[in-house]
Amino acid sequence: MAVEMGVRNSDGRLAPGMYPDVTWPVRRSSASLMVPPTSIVTTTERSFVVRVNDGVIQWVNVKRGASIGNLVEVYGPLAAGDTIVRRASDELREGTRVTVRENRS
Repeated sequence: MAVEMGVRNSDGRLAPGMYPDVTWPVRRSSASLMVPPTSIVTTTERSFVVRVNDGVIQWVNVKRGASIGNLVEVYGPLAAGDTIVRRASDELREGTRVTVRENRS
């Protein structure tokens, strides 16, 4: 989210026309999780992530939040520790049985 504000520049570190990147902590009223943008599938009807629960694919509806670095905040019925597909697609059909192979790279 772009924000414009005036700041003191008493030490002259900012020259005219310069724009700094700032990380601004924000508190949320509800919990959210961060996922790579490739984990979010958007169709004409919905946005969802693909969760694997006991070897079965589930589509979980989510709403997008803020982007921070290479992650996107999502809101939905997810919990820390859920297994989310990194490169999701609507071709991964809900109810399909899969074997999870962790890739920590």
